[in-house]
This record gives sequence, structure tokens and C-alpha cells, in this order.
Amino acid sequence: MQIRPEKNILVKIVLVGGLFLLAISSSSAGPLEQGYQAFERGEYAQAKKYWLPLAEKNDPDALYNLGILAKNGLGETKDPKAAMLWFRKSAYYGNVDAAYNLGVMYMSGETGYPSKKDAVDWWKQAAEQGHHESQYNYAVMLALGYGVEQNIQAAMDWWKLSAQQGDVNAINALIEVYQEGRFKQAKSKEKAAYWQQFLK
Repeated sequence: MQIRPEKNILVKIVLVGGLFLLAISSSSAGPLEQGYQAFERGEYAQAKKYWLPLAEKNDPDALYNLGILAKNGLGETKDPKAAMLWFRKSAYYGNVDAAYNLGVMYMSGETGYPSKKDAVDWWKQAAEQGHHESQYNYAVMLALGYGVEQNIQAAMDWWKLSAQQGDVNAINALIEVYQEGRFKQAKSKEKAAYWQQFLK
């Protein structure tokens, strides 16, 4: 589940402060699934008990879910620094949602260490692994030159990759670019209409 704020397409980054847990693919009720079921019932301390042993074995999903608990203060005191540690370890083991959330946390500065460059680095990592929200955010940073050298062509390429996955923010960004000629792009009703069709 993901909570999304309203966005000014070309200015704001997609900052998600809500919950974004991974779907559990196992059909059997193993510890990861049992933890998720406890989470769904609001039994956060119980969910943590299921996930901690998995996290000690470097399970990226369990590490990520523990980060969600710490970030949102579910069953424990809200602790953004602990959340970042869980997310960092999860991202190291390949969880793109963790990398995305690290970017969000660095951009928002909620740990007291705002860093556009670190946000860019984490979003780029997740974007390269196909995470469409990270692709959108990375494109925004490239388009505006936040934390990275401005590169409009690269931004357009990343928005297109994100849009091809159905990311509404990226689709709207491309429509706006072509309708208004943003970022020195030629206005094109045809290109705007092309991307518009994906919103239907």
C-alpha cells in the first residue's frame, strides 16, 4: 500500500511517507508471510518478532519491512535513523523499494541530514533496476539539476522509461513538456497526444 500526496509534476519529487510493503509471493505461511499477516492485523510487535530472525540472515524483504516499522513508529518509537539503517542493508541485498525510500529520506531531510546528492544516488540505483517511481524522481533531479548536473535529454529518457511502466507522474511530465515546450523542448501536440492516451 502506498500513500501519495498531490504533486506539481515538474517541480516536486514523489515523496512517500506512508507504508509500502512488499507483496509476499510464498503460498505457504512462512515467517515473512506470518509477519505480514500480523502487520495487517495491527500487531506490529509480533510482525517484528517474525521478521527479526530473517533480517539477521539478510533477507532483503524482512530488512525492508523492519525499516517501515521504524520509519513510521509502528509498534515502536519512530526512529528515522534506524529506518535508514534497515533500508540501507535491504538495498544492499537488492531491494529497490528500500533504495527508493532512502532517496525519499535524504531528500526530505527527515533524519537531519538532507542531501540531494545522496537522494539522486539512491534513486539512480533503483531507477537502473526498473523502479518506476525512482525513474521519475531521478528524471526530475536531472531536469532541474538538483544534486546532479542538469541533463535534459537524460531526464526525458528516464521519464519515458517510467511512463512506459504506467507511472502517471512521468506521463504527465512528458505531456507538460511537449504541451508547453518546457526545458527547451520543441512544443509538439502530436507527442503530447501520444502520451495523453496512456492516461485513459
